[in-house]
Amino acid sequence: LRQLLPKGRIYLEKILDNEERLREDWPVDGTVGYDFLSKVNRLWMDDQKADALTSAYSDFTGHPVNFPALVREKKREIIEAIFDGDLERLTDLAQRLARASWRTRDLSRRHLREAIKRLTTLLSVYRTYRTEAVLDETDRRIFNETLAAARVGAPELDAAFDFLGAFLASLHPAGRDEENFIARWQQLAPAVTAKGVEDTTFYCYDRLVSCNEVGAQASLMGISAGKFHEFCHHLAERWPHTLLATSTHDTKRSEDVRARISILTEASSRWGEALHQWSRLNAPAWKNRAPDRHAEYLLYQTLIGAWPIDRDRCWQYMLKACREAKIMTSWHEPNAGYEESIRDFIDGVFASPEFIAELERFVGPLIRPGRVNSLAQTLIKLTAPGVPDFYQGTELWDLSLVDPDNRRPVDFERRRELLHRCRALSAAEVAANWDSGLPKLWMIARVLELRRLQPQCFARHSAYRPIVAQGARVGHLLAYQRGECVIAVVPRFTFSLAGEWEDTRLPLPGGRWKNIFTAATLADDAAPAALFGAFPVALLVKEEGGA
Repeated sequence: LRQLLPKGRIYLEKILDNEERLREDWPVDGTVGYDFLSKVNRLWMDDQKADALTSAYSDFTGHPVNFPALVREKKREIIEAIFDGDLERLTDLAQRLARASWRTRDLSRRHLREAIKRLTTLLSVYRTYRTEAVLDETDRRIFNETLAAARVGAPELDAAFDFLGAFLASLHPAGRDEENFIARWQQLAPAVTAKGVEDTTFYCYDRLVSCNEVGAQASLMGISAGKFHEFCHHLAERWPHTLLATSTHDTKRSEDVRARISILTEASSRWGEALHQWSRLNAPAWKNRAPDRHAEYLLYQTLIGAWPIDRDRCWQYMLKACREAKIMTSWHEPNAGYEESIRDFIDGVFASPEFIAELERFVGPLIRPGRVNSLAQTLIKLTAPGVPDFYQGTELWDLSLVDPDNRRPVDFERRRELLHRCRALSAAEVAANWDSGLPKLWMIARVLELRRLQPQCFARHSAYRPIVAQGARVGHLLAYQRGECVIAVVPRFTFSLAGEWEDTRLPLPGGRWKNIFTAATLADDAAPAALFGAFPVALLVKEEGGA
């Protein structure tokens, strides 16, 4: 493909583990952006509150909080329920290979089958890329780590693992039959992971559902500024044309829903109190049935993230979520009685004026900080190393959930009208139209225009340099410079910050800098009030002639 498109852009829809990197020798321009999404999504989660949220989740639902163990369990269930035929064919191949040698001919089919299942369940990445003649060091390490993990607690399978490892992790070229096994296994592994993690575990592990996103690990909450800068520096050095996504056709929740739900990490105590208060208020909605605290916990987070949402849309989402979780019902074996109880509960929740009033009292203070988070991550997407990618409809506030919700028709005419209107508006005028989503569209248009006028600031060799703030609230400010002439600055955790920046300041490189959103001119140390006084995020451009 690269030979046919020597100057074309080639992207991989590739899910990378948290510490996994795209192979350096692949002749591509990067991924479709899930790796970026997983990092920028965590910028708005306060990892200091992870323990409090874990306790609230565990106490309320009684569900396990060991995410890796849950992943292993769900992947095993998926193999047996959906991929049993593939597992049988692999076992047939392995047994045929074993019988070709007197050393391994006595390996039992049962042991081979279980060994293959354990390897597939414990593989830490979506897939490996061994071919008949090539095993690179990365895949060899992954194979060996997986084999070591699979052996734990299963000494009776040692001989089967020795046999499989002899050609999976061998540096010698694989034979034809071994290559057939490897190819089939490498096709099965990512399918099991996708179904077991994205389509099952993500609906079972609901501690903070904004973590549960394609390409991310639900167990990871928050990311340090240093780790994020390190990731962006890697993109600048190696993948300057990769795509940067924040919403896609496959995301479980839109970027704006996640940006609001993540604020629960800043309000963990308030969230814990609300959970129990709301549960008491809504107890009659269970109609004397046994409450499903897991579904109830998910419902409350969904209402917080997507409010205002109507009852029918909420029910359709919850039906999908419960079937995907495969705990009490599923697509293959719907449990009509259970599903009716969930529907009745949702009906009762929406019919309670007292609960709706409490919900709106809780959500109200989160709306603006959630929108600030959305603007901040959009500005990062527009200015970080790579090519910003926008999913249809997200140019304005978008509170979509998973499909088919995120595939609703987009009102492009309204967006055209707002875009035409916003060209001449000031930051103050835009800020007066928060609910319309105009600030997001206005900001996107301004930054894209800057990219058009000054492409050198975002070009392949434009450097990425973190800028570290000073003062008491440094953890609430993230800033970086692109090339020599652009600086992006965004706030973090504005809900808990409550505007109290104290002595925090951002040291600017020499010269004078103009904020393209407010036209304010800054130099030396910039105070947050000067950066964000008229608009919640800042993009500074060096003025010509500035030393």
